[in-house]
Amino acid sequence: MEIKIIDFDHKGRGFGRYDGKSVFLDGGVIGDTVSFEVVESKKKFDVAKILDIVKESEDRVVSKCPYSKKCGGCDFLEYKYSMQKKWKRDNVSDTMNKIGGIDTKVENTIGMENPFYYRNHIQLKVVDGKLGYFSKNSKTLVEVKRCIIAEKEINRAIEVLKNWKGLRSVDEIVIRQNKKAELMIVLITKNEVKKVNGLLSELLDLNLRSLFVNYRKNERFRFGREFKKIYGEDYIEDELFGLKFRLSPESFFQVNRIQTEKLYNTAIEYMGIKPDDVIMDLYSGIGSISLLMTDAKEVVGVEVVEAAVENARQNSELNNKHNTRFIAGRVEDIIDSLIKEGTKFNKIMLDPPRAGVDETVIEKINEVMPERIVYISCNPSTQARDLKLFKGYKIEKIQPVDMFCNSVHVETIALIQKI
Repeated sequence: MEIKIIDFDHKGRGFGRYDGKSVFLDGGVIGDTVSFEVVESKKKFDVAKILDIVKESEDRVVSKCPYSKKCGGCDFLEYKYSMQKKWKRDNVSDTMNKIGGIDTKVENTIGMENPFYYRNHIQLKVVDGKLGYFSKNSKTLVEVKRCIIAEKEINRAIEVLKNWKGLRSVDEIVIRQNKKAELMIVLITKNEVKKVNGLLSELLDLNLRSLFVNYRKNERFRFGREFKKIYGEDYIEDELFGLKFRLSPESFFQVNRIQTEKLYNTAIEYMGIKPDDVIMDLYSGIGSISLLMTDAKEVVGVEVVEAAVENARQNSELNNKHNTRFIAGRVEDIIDSLIKEGTKFNKIMLDPPRAGVDETVIEKINEVMPERIVYISCNPSTQARDLKLFKGYKIEKIQPVDMFCNSVHVETIALIQKI
């Protein structure tokens, strides 16, 4: 059986039609003609595996990664980068239309000159004393010696960690690199970490800023509650737009520093900040966007992660920004009290997690009716769902930014203007 791949789905799988039925396949790119066999048959679609590429797409390229056939980390390493950007723009437009009923023009994707060695943060799995990533849709480990989308000091750390004699005593390892190429490393374990002093002596040959052990019993959570510092500072300091940001081990910070500046530049431009603006920054994290909006009269950030809120307050002091305040709590709970205290917010920044904005939050925003909302999203599907709930507003612009080059994921910014 042969099929031509005509699109990708939201998981990065190739998509085509055979005998009137949808077929999803891993490993192909748009334009490939492939032979395949069905591995799972459903009523409306089949899941298949590619047996052979009968005719290569003109947009197919040779992967630079030796693990790309097995590793589940990247989706598009064999797809021409210019076409990745086009597909992401088209996919955002299609998603907005189908889910949100939004026909606003979607701008061309803002991409990178070099879509490799950009990630400043990775999370590696450990299985039977081997270090790597899980293969796609499984918990089979693909052992790696390097990662071509991770920054270079992170790759130096991988070289040390993969040969560490105590590797069997940990479950996962998180590595973060800042602009100065300093490293923060977190060893995640259920028990005690073995031979950690030997590891530390080798890591000190690198640009190590901090080493932590995190005790995690439940793998459903990214981290457990208890952190034990083995070496260095309680935080790592990074930089954006000349501002300094302190990050604790569990703090969220965008993984692509170059693209983050493009993303935030666009968001701030959309916000159109004026000296008398009072801005509510919901899902404010460590305050990275809040501190860029301090040309306003006041910025109030709300974030559920207490450590991130503490970082945000520290970052305000560190950068001499005194017209900000940060509140720890669920946005769904805090927004109501902020409205009741009587502060007149005329603009709102939204930057929620992948699940999007809770419907009750949008209802409260509709009550307040700020003149302008800027909504940053890492999930176009939930963003489209949310955008159609705003009443009395027009979606003026949508801008995709390629934060996650060579993967199916894309970040989007929507400008929402009161009618």
